[in-house]
Amino acid sequence: MSTAMQPTIQSNLADPLASVNEHVCVVRLTRQALYRTWDLGEGLAAPVRGRLARALRLTTEITLGRATPGHLTALAALVPQLAADGLDVADTLGRALRDFRDQWDAHIRRESCPEGRCLTLNAAPCHSTCPANIDIPSFMAYLGHGDHRAAIAVIRRDNPLPLVCGLVCPAPCESACMRADHDGSVFIRPMKARAAELCLEEGGYPHPELAAPTGQRIGIIGSGPAGLTAAYYLRLQGHEVEILEAQEHAGGMLRYGIPAYRLPSELLERELDQIRTLGISIQTGVKIDHLADFRAHYDAVFIAVGTQKSRFIPIDGGDQPWVLGGIDFLREVRSGEPVRVGPRVVVIGGGNVAVDVALTALRQGATDVAMVSLEQRDEMPASPHEIKAALAHNVQLYPGWGPLRIEAEGAAVFQYCARVKDELGRFAPSFDPERLLRLEANQVILAVGQGTDMAFLDGSDVETQRGFIVTDPDTLMTTVPGVFAGGDAQHGPRTAVEAIRSGKLAAAAIDAWLMQAELDSSRGQPQRRAEVVPLRVAAGKRAQQARAEMPEKPISAVLGDGNYTQIENGLTEHLAHDEASRCLRCDICIGCGLCVAACSEMGVEALRMATTTADRLVYLDFERPASLCIGCGACTQVCPTGAIRIEDQDGMRRTVITGTVVREQPLLRCSHCGVLTQTAAQRDFIRSRLPAHMALSLERELCPDCARALADRPLTGAHIAAVVEVA
Repeated sequence: MSTAMQPTIQSNLADPLASVNEHVCVVRLTRQALYRTWDLGEGLAAPVRGRLARALRLTTEITLGRATPGHLTALAALVPQLAADGLDVADTLGRALRDFRDQWDAHIRRESCPEGRCLTLNAAPCHSTCPANIDIPSFMAYLGHGDHRAAIAVIRRDNPLPLVCGLVCPAPCESACMRADHDGSVFIRPMKARAAELCLEEGGYPHPELAAPTGQRIGIIGSGPAGLTAAYYLRLQGHEVEILEAQEHAGGMLRYGIPAYRLPSELLERELDQIRTLGISIQTGVKIDHLADFRAHYDAVFIAVGTQKSRFIPIDGGDQPWVLGGIDFLREVRSGEPVRVGPRVVVIGGGNVAVDVALTALRQGATDVAMVSLEQRDEMPASPHEIKAALAHNVQLYPGWGPLRIEAEGAAVFQYCARVKDELGRFAPSFDPERLLRLEANQVILAVGQGTDMAFLDGSDVETQRGFIVTDPDTLMTTVPGVFAGGDAQHGPRTAVEAIRSGKLAAAAIDAWLMQAELDSSRGQPQRRAEVVPLRVAAGKRAQQARAEMPEKPISAVLGDGNYTQIENGLTEHLAHDEASRCLRCDICIGCGLCVAACSEMGVEALRMATTTADRLVYLDFERPASLCIGCGACTQVCPTGAIRIEDQDGMRRTVITGTVVREQPLLRCSHCGVLTQTAAQRDFIRSRLPAHMALSLERELCPDCARALADRPLTGAHIAAVVEVA
């Protein structure tokens, strides 16, 4: 591209500093502007592109807290050069340095970032998105290496129920996966189940180390995911823990709210045994009538009773006997009660519970099931794979309809919902009363909300609001000292993994309160649990490998009256290894792009990263370096985490990115002493950028030591960079 055309590249970019305030990081915005300009400038002249890449590298190093005051001096010197090159980004860089110098200085001193996003090496997106904060890349790598016990040990540092979550978690981590927009996110959820099942086949999970007994006794009301999790981590701290459960069997909503075709009772029981084996007592069939009486027996109490009751919405005809509550229906079925529905069933709701209700109805007598949601298809709160399962079972979806009335003659009438939320994102459905939908039904099942029985709190000072327990947001302590609450009973109905998070946070707070210690400020934050060597994966396979399909039994084998055969067969060893190899190891490569900037600054242009919606780059093109990398190591010098490395072995130089060899090339030998020196590609690259009289020294193939001994000027990395800048 000619210099005359270069400003045209920039004219399409909005001014990144146009709406800056004190809460916006100008350094980050400047880095983004520089990257966009560099990304669009593939055709720029090499010296221009090199200067642009240098500005990008310097700015990126500042955002990472790896800079000195000299970085600002160097950036300031680049501003007029970039302006002379006809790049509009020069104005952005100049104004940012001039008008927001305090921010730049604060970054240089590693003091602060207005957004709190710079000056730190962020966790992998899957890791930080997981409500339980499981170190996903580490456990995946362990499983890929064949060490399932180490994988489970990593998972249980943050989630004591790996099998349960491996079967029923909606996997928000997968939505955050950096491969999602490329060839599909890594199939993380069943990898937990795979590791758990392998351990259980061997007799159980690795036994965690228990702290010395503290003499403190904690009572937990409820054996759902929040209660089990709190019990597990409190036991690890050396406390004596007892769980009391009102139902006949332990598990809470895991047992009574999730259908057996997703979570079979026998598998749940095996997971519960791994909690009991630590010496945690789980007493079932015990109802707590008065909190005060229960509190008197323990040093602290944790309330985790869940949301075990259906909530009904006010709707004309909703009080008829054939109108059921979704959670009540699921609980009765899981309890073994002879519940019969159908043949025509209408389920009202668009979440995961509604899907569970619909598919359970098909196993309790229904032959024609419709699922009606207020939200449009792309707005439905149910997980995409849950909706896919409903469609596979021939459930008819009617998105965008709100219930109007239920007729005694056996029909549900709906009105079209034009909008669920207003412009501010608040729940404010707008209906078109002229557009109606009428569905005949023998039963209408409402799956639109859940509540809890708070009768045991009567007479106590525990505050409730809108049917849920009020707690301190940091400690989860209620208005009664020593009484804590978490899970659905505290934050409202959510997923099992969110209840697990709540239980873990509560355990940390209860332990700190009992031991009169300061609450750990890092609780609830993603923490690296292991340093696992990346898998060796071929470049072609790493670059493009489709996500695994879950092996499932055919619908004919799992659908039928009373048939609760587990649908999923689980990942095979081969599929699990392939999924582990698809992981991009975002715990090691943090997506900063320094390697790409350094490579471009050198003029090599062997590396490319893809942009993402997560405000970070991701390495996906593992095949480009095979023909362009010269093995100079400039990328390794700037990488802050060691994600990209140079390995010299057996006369070969390998460039390795998070376990994948992207270029392998032989090393030349010094003609004088025989020591291995550099690659032919690196020599030729240097030679092409040197004046003829200086290039002659390279013909002799001397190592630096011999070059000095023979009075030849050695070419260091700094010299190479200087040569490139001159060129």
